[in-house]
Amino acid sequence: MKIVYSHLLNFLEKKPSLEELSDKLFQLGHEHEIEGEVLDLEITPNRGDCLSLKGIARDLNHFYKADLDTEHYDADIPESNLAFENKAEDLCPNISFVEIEIEGKVKDYAPYLENYFQDLKLNKNNLFTDISNYLAYETGQPTHCYDASKINGPLMLEKRNKQEKFKTLLGSEIELKGENLVFTINDVAVDLAGTMGDESTSCSEDTTKVLVECAYFKPEEILGKARQYNLNSEASYKFERGVDFLAQEQVLRRFTAIVSDHVKIKSLALKTEQRKKDKREVEFDSERLNKIIGADLTETEQKDYLNSLYFKTEDKVVVPSHRSDIDQLNDLAEEVTRMIGYDNIASKALALPVKAKKIEANFEDLCRSYLVNNGFFEVVNFPFNDNQDEAAISVDNPLDKQRSKMRVCITKSLKENVVFNQNRQKDSIKFFEFSDIYTKDGNENKLAVIVSGRTNKNFKEFNAQLDYSYLNGLIKTIFSEILGKELNFELDQSKNYDLYEKVYCDDVHIGRIGKLSKEFVGSKTKTPVFSFEIALNNLQMPFKKQSKISDFPASYRDLSFSLDNHENLGDLSKLIKKHKESSELMTDCFVFDLFENKKQNILKVGYRFKFQAIENNITDEETEAIMKPLIKESLEIDGVNIEGL
Repeated sequence: MKIVYSHLLNFLEKKPSLEELSDKLFQLGHEHEIEGEVLDLEITPNRGDCLSLKGIARDLNHFYKADLDTEHYDADIPESNLAFENKAEDLCPNISFVEIEIEGKVKDYAPYLENYFQDLKLNKNNLFTDISNYLAYETGQPTHCYDASKINGPLMLEKRNKQEKFKTLLGSEIELKGENLVFTINDVAVDLAGTMGDESTSCSEDTTKVLVECAYFKPEEILGKARQYNLNSEASYKFERGVDFLAQEQVLRRFTAIVSDHVKIKSLALKTEQRKKDKREVEFDSERLNKIIGADLTETEQKDYLNSLYFKTEDKVVVPSHRSDIDQLNDLAEEVTRMIGYDNIASKALALPVKAKKIEANFEDLCRSYLVNNGFFEVVNFPFNDNQDEAAISVDNPLDKQRSKMRVCITKSLKENVVFNQNRQKDSIKFFEFSDIYTKDGNENKLAVIVSGRTNKNFKEFNAQLDYSYLNGLIKTIFSEILGKELNFELDQSKNYDLYEKVYCDDVHIGRIGKLSKEFVGSKTKTPVFSFEIALNNLQMPFKKQSKISDFPASYRDLSFSLDNHENLGDLSKLIKKHKESSELMTDCFVFDLFENKKQNILKVGYRFKFQAIENNITDEETEAIMKPLIKESLEIDGVNIEGL
């Protein structure tokens, strides 16, 4: 939308410079470009109220005091006997008409009207059409002018589905299809409502009696009509975004006043239908408003900002009729923030509540990642089964008999997953499930793992089977790497297991592991099934101290060891580990190369050592002071040599 700087100043008591005005418009959220004194504004679709001079002035009221009073025809106007029927009251609840008959010669345009055409480089048409175009620019409310002498029957507004030809004011011919909201005369469409009128009833320089229509249409009814028929319609652009639903009669009185500035009015009549009157109300909460904004404003300050935008503030905030975009307190907060300026709100540290995870939750996350990375799939089963254990809780309204109890173990559900997948030619099964189990004594959070079939690694181990040793190693590794704890196992017996061991951590019994019996898993299983199930409630997660990260570069040293005896690799590894743990500057060491020839009994290992200081750059002297004793002691190990020395 284009507006002229000097035109806008006419509606502001304080006269800002163009540069200052531009800054305020950006603050209010109105993106724009400037060409000379013409501001080309990009108004967001929700701000249809700003598509006019008065609309922009209204938005600037807080800063420059808007003066929106313009000359209106305030005298009583006789009621019109216009034959009009509104058959679409739900789509057009408010509509007004004014009939104006003129006589005599039209005067030269007043400066405000003449400047509108000259400054925006627009073409003139005729008095009535020109006033209509100017009013849309000034007020944001489109109007439509009919040459009254061309109306030969009752005017009707209706939504209908009729295919018919329609020649627009611009001279293009379109074909109306589907459902359209139209004004008709004698069942012929003379105006595509809210979009464009028909040429047959248009005004010209010879028009002496005009019928001016001003309406409020529901935006969703007008939306897309101009694009559908490829029409360049300023009216449609404004109606789609919402106009003031109470402004119709006032706009027509302004229209009448402008006509009287340019020609003598012979007769005048007005017809108004207004069904939509109630203004929207929003609950006001000063404290919550401050929380949304992130500011510490008094209630008076908040209301002053809103009042400057023509809101009425009492117990509830009454939304002005031109603001169709305001529905809730968040919208009011946005309005206040625009007045303050987003850049003027002091930033605050984000104060989010920090809630520490339970120990078992931390373990669960880490364990889930480990299992998934090792080829396991997580499953989620119903917490119900037909377990007849005395501790099981019965369900009052079971879906079926097989789900009449809360399960007391997860393994039974997982073995059913194994059978289901083996019956579908899956020959490598690795499942796990985290879930609560429920008993009469309470609930427990548990992890259950089940495996069966091939390891499914590479071609060398294609036929290797998942067995008890694999599962035993898996649970040991989980507890060692994640918790830093060792497990103990106690051989025992269970009717559901061919091999059964109790699992202990810190001398606390936490679960069981073993090979499930054929009777338990069923005859349909094709390979042995192994599982473990552990309780997570009593696990203790050790806290890890976060080491400081250095801002200085690291230094690296590589050593290539040659071993005549493979058995001495363990001694070498222990030695390197000892030196790393005793040195604050050696932050890491790892094997980066390995070569082995068993026939010639040759083993070569390449180690990389990383050195880094926290407070400064590490020097060569410091590095050498660590490496020399390490090299000396490693050469004292029988059969260990360092290549290059």
